[in-house]
Amino acid sequence: MIRGKSIEPALAALLVALSLAGLAGCAGKSARALSPVRLEAIAHNKRGIQEEALGRRELALTEFSEALRLQSSIENHQGMIVSLINLARTQRMMGNLPAARGAIERAAALTQGASELAGELYFEKAKILLAAGELDSARQWALRAQAEEKGGELGRRANLVAAILLRQGMPERAAEQAEKALKLNKGEALAGEAANSLRLLGEIHLLQGMSDRAADCYREALSLDKELSFGGKIAADLRGLGGAQLKKSDLPGAIGFYRRALEVSLSRGDAGPASADMVKLAELLRASGDPDAADKLDAERKKLPVK
Repeated sequence: MIRGKSIEPALAALLVALSLAGLAGCAGKSARALSPVRLEAIAHNKRGIQEEALGRRELALTEFSEALRLQSSIENHQGMIVSLINLARTQRMMGNLPAARGAIERAAALTQGASELAGELYFEKAKILLAAGELDSARQWALRAQAEEKGGELGRRANLVAAILLRQGMPERAAEQAEKALKLNKGEALAGEAANSLRLLGEIHLLQGMSDRAADCYREALSLDKELSFGGKIAADLRGLGGAQLKKSDLPGAIGFYRRALEVSLSRGDAGPASADMVKLAELLRASGDPDAADKLDAERKKLPVK
């Protein structure tokens, strides 16, 4: 991943895989350059990733769809799989799980377990199942993705397994995976995944009543996410810090962090997280003896666009 750019590392890796696919000719022959159609498809995928990173997901879908059309026009299955995984991920992020499932199953039909992209496909399928609350199936596919990986994505795979175990009510096992992931996610190129590991550990420590350790994890994650300009994750880190302050009965401190999370979400146009932040803030404001401010927040929340 390029430092300072809000591009999802795994999807950037998919672009690299796609760019390299087809460069080599048959054994003994010189390498061939990619065709103009493939190069154009790669450009659409790259623009889609950039649009998604900026929160412009409808535009991202348009770019990924055009990439898929171009790759389909030359029956380049690997390129089609990349585009379909990108479409599935974006649809999942938008909360459109049926469309995400459709895209990932279409990619699976093309992959048939033989593609070098199988691990990434299994990973995204596990994420979709996790979002749908199908935790047992999600863990099964996450473990398959973990087993498929032999290189630099091991930390990312372990993070997903940890997140699923946490949702399944197994914080100790989740902590083992998150600690493993944190050790694997060392180095500048894996800073985003290291932040994910720290955020998971923060959540686990909160559940275990260790608010100071949780706050340390969230602060470290926040520092990394700010360097990378990952707005949605910055908001999540701030919410975690707010939760840590609540565990210490520091109501003003918690309100301050939740306000910051809300401002980030509103600035990104993330109506869902912003709405949840407003609900939480209104609850805290009433607890602090400021019902007028809470009522004002409730009124503002009702004006948010429904997606």
